[in-house]
Amino acid sequence: MKSMVLVIPALLVCPMLGRAQNVADGNLPAPIVTRNSVEICLNSRYSQHTLSKTAASAQQMSNILWAAGRTPVTGTYRRIYVATPTATYLYDPGVHALSRHSNEATSDGAFAIIYDTQLEFDAGVMFMPAMLASVSLGRSTEAPLASCPKGLGYPKTRLIFGVQAVQGPTTELAVHCSVPEGQPGWLPDPVADGNNSLEEVLGNLKYVSHFAQTNLTLPQISQILWAGYGCTAHMTTNGRAGLTVPSAYANYYLSRSIYLVNENGVFRYHNRNPSTSTATRDHRLEPIGPTGEGRRPRAADDEGSLPPADARVRLRSAVSGLPEAPCYAILCLDSAYLSQPFAQLETGFVAGNILIQATALGLGCHFRPNLTAAEHKSIQAAVSLPASHIPQAIVSIGPSAASTFLDGDANQDHFVDLADYVILSRCWLSSRSQAGYEARADFDRDGLVNVTDLALLAANWLTTW
Repeated sequence: MKSMVLVIPALLVCPMLGRAQNVADGNLPAPIVTRNSVEICLNSRYSQHTLSKTAASAQQMSNILWAAGRTPVTGTYRRIYVATPTATYLYDPGVHALSRHSNEATSDGAFAIIYDTQLEFDAGVMFMPAMLASVSLGRSTEAPLASCPKGLGYPKTRLIFGVQAVQGPTTELAVHCSVPEGQPGWLPDPVADGNNSLEEVLGNLKYVSHFAQTNLTLPQISQILWAGYGCTAHMTTNGRAGLTVPSAYANYYLSRSIYLVNENGVFRYHNRNPSTSTATRDHRLEPIGPTGEGRRPRAADDEGSLPPADARVRLRSAVSGLPEAPCYAILCLDSAYLSQPFAQLETGFVAGNILIQATALGLGCHFRPNLTAAEHKSIQAAVSLPASHIPQAIVSIGPSAASTFLDGDANQDHFVDLADYVILSRCWLSSRSQAGYEARADFDRDGLVNVTDLALLAANWLTTW
């Protein structure tokens, strides 16, 4: 398959200064667009535990690091490093370049991504697009890459890549709902391939905080839950049915502890059938609590009786600042797993996949991690969760309400400042047809990030929404 070039210039134009600024030594080549869909990359992802030390190309590292740098920062900070066989470099996603950090060299694989961040959740969100980018490279002009997260805690937890043979991309759908169609908990089959490009989706991730109150359709719900934590065709080395996300020792820490809250009530997502055996596969919902009993999530155009009491209102009252969205995914860990950094990392994997898949469906997402102990109890009480399932993050999902945005507020923190200018600068003069384009910096929504958008940012400089 012929690859297309994604234009990320080696010279980053600084429009406020009216001149070009040279990027420091260590520029990476422009990432390539492979035209592999989000869904086929999710369906084809698996980990290889023995990774080749064959040298990786600059192009391979470019695509992987660019993908990692696209995700939102949910903690107070995040730094991305890449360890190579000769040294460790700091990656600057703003200019897509590397600068030497230390003489430490990787002893495993061709290269490794290292994170330094406040939240393990944030690292998980960042790792997921990097893994999917490596899958996508397996069907491109570049040699295929295998990957595997390894280690425990910063700086040992790393996403390691090896240049070696991988199983080819597959559209085989290995999972179907065990509940008869029309019965409570039934989900339609997800799709294992789509009409999108992974790199173009990553270039325009819809991380938003304002949503149109349009309920999700049942196929959308099905696709998002499968992308987040659904079964794929691969089997792990210890005989377990693999998922769209990796898991330390295939423990799959979030099994039976992902919940959906929508206009019809509260539902638990199941990817195993009919027991908790990790060798089985399923794709179904279980109604939870009195508001969900005997009901299924309805498509937005379903007709019939009025929906049960709205659990979304109770959820929003339990968590301060939670966006008003038509749908929520509550990612929980069993209390026995709370001290496991790998489990926290896995929570981020799920959220990252939901964001990527939602964007591919034209929907937006917002994360609310780092919940307090008081919020844990309030959430459990609001939506009838088991006491042993401790909420770790809430993912808000729905169509974005662009009209509520403050022009110039690219990161949607309700304040126009330098952080927004940085976002605009890194996609300066990009158009909607390019993967480097970011809709959140296209304030006039004309499909081009240019001086008109800069003027809108300048007009609202230091303004609060």
